[in-house]
Amino acid sequence: MADLVIGADLGGTSTRVALADADGALLATASAGGGNPTSHGADRAAAELGIAVKRALDGFDPRRVRAAVLGVAGAGALDDPGAARLFDEAVGGSGLAVRPDFLSDAEVAYCSATPRPSGTLLLAGTGAKAARVRDRRVQATADGFGWLLGDHGSGFWLGREAVRAVLAAIDGTGPETSLTGTVPGRLLDRPLDRPAYRRRYAVIRAVAARPPVALAGLAVLVAEAEAAGDEVATSICDRAAAHLVRTIGEVREPGERGPLVLNGGVVRSPHSPVGRRVRRLIAERFAGEVLTPADGIAGAVWLAVRAARPQWSEERLAAIHARLTGA
Repeated sequence: MADLVIGADLGGTSTRVALADADGALLATASAGGGNPTSHGADRAAAELGIAVKRALDGFDPRRVRAAVLGVAGAGALDDPGAARLFDEAVGGSGLAVRPDFLSDAEVAYCSATPRPSGTLLLAGTGAKAARVRDRRVQATADGFGWLLGDHGSGFWLGREAVRAVLAAIDGTGPETSLTGTVPGRLLDRPLDRPAYRRRYAVIRAVAARPPVALAGLAVLVAEAEAAGDEVATSICDRAAAHLVRTIGEVREPGERGPLVLNGGVVRSPHSPVGRRVRRLIAERFAGEVLTPADGIAGAVWLAVRAARPQWSEERLAAIHARLTGA
């Protein structure tokens, strides 16, 4: 009977698991709730992982699985032995005879874009960080400190800067901007009160009443305002791109020519306001091909194939990567 592998992508919104044969042909996929142990807690995240793995294995013999690679957003939480045990048990409860390999989402995202072993990754979604990748493992990181300490240029950062611009416009200490209408409209359930001091405190209270990372939901308003020619939104996007490229520079070694992978909602599309600027600044500063990854689960499956078939040539593994990613 043919050997099997498992690849998984555990994010804040969902846990996705794919079952494939050792040649990388997908046989089944399944999903469950969010699997980020940092944002959801290890108990809940592990439980969702267990559900997704069992769904993917439905109708298959788990003893045929030769390798399992799981990319985890918030993987640092698994440094805690108790959390790591919960995740091991969640997968082991499905009957697997192999111990899963838990990797960071950065490593899986990088390998979803390229089979080359070394390069650089920029992740810019709700948060933001850059990573130097060597032999398909993260060697060094920059930023990724979270909304309170960093994540400069991220979706959260864009949303926060939008609110700050609105407050400055209301106070008369900053330029007028169309964000003064759209941001409060998203935050409040009624029109802004007047005079100005009542309007500013309404916005401040609305922001304080929400989880801080919810500010990332305002990033789309910045993009819309930039597209309409708003100068304040344009400035915010300019500064976001500068922050992100500076973060790349903290981990990308001088003269490096390996691939530079861009992932995350802020930069993934070359047509988005920040993604467009980041690519322009990268071309001015760095060498190497700029790539965007396929679905993160493709990288996890490919790494599982590598683990299950260490004797295979790089050429054969590269062909499997191309098939999995549609390259």
